[in-house]
Amino acid sequence: MKNIKIRNPILNKTELIESTVKKSNIINLNKVILNEIILDNEIFEEIKINESILKNISFQSSKIEEIKITDSFINQINFAGTILNQTYIERSVIENSRFQGTQFMDCVMHDLVIKKTKCTGLSLRYSIIKNVIFISCDLENADFLDANLKNVAFISCNLKNSQFSQAKLKNIDFKKSEIVGISLEKDSFKNITVNTGQAIYLASAMGLNIED
Repeated sequence: MKNIKIRNPILNKTELIESTVKKSNIINLNKVILNEIILDNEIFEEIKINESILKNISFQSSKIEEIKITDSFINQINFAGTILNQTYIERSVIENSRFQGTQFMDCVMHDLVIKKTKCTGLSLRYSIIKNVIFISCDLENADFLDANLKNVAFISCNLKNSQFSQAKLKNIDFKKSEIVGISLEKDSFKNITVNTGQAIYLASAMGLNIED
């Protein structure tokens, strides 16, 4: 991600809420620093975030028709229980955030780092995910059904009972994460990297008898 240069002043919270939620329900943030705003249970037509720094922003249980995030640093954002239609996220860092039960629809994300984020029950069905690193994320029961993943690493993540059925996988690294209960297609094994213990677990889960 390229360096972010902040040119505009920090937005006034009252002005932001009045100009977006009460009027057009459109947020357009370009080269700004923004923190500590609650916008829960709202409906947004469009959100654009470009070359910005956001911290402690909550959109919990909201519905966002279109969201685009580019070249930004996001810390402690709350999308728990939120529905995001037409999502596009690129060249950004997201950390210490909440995506429990978040539903991404028509989602494209690439060149991202997602770190220390709670993603239990997250749905990324049919998404396109490329060049993404998940670090120390809780992805238990996450749903990647029929998603297209390429060059994705899960480092020190919890992937228990996660769903990758029918997903198209290429160069996926699971070797440093917990994968008990994970659902994978047999055909995907040639495109994933696992450690020895994980290989034994997957073989056993697929019905292979292993004896010394």
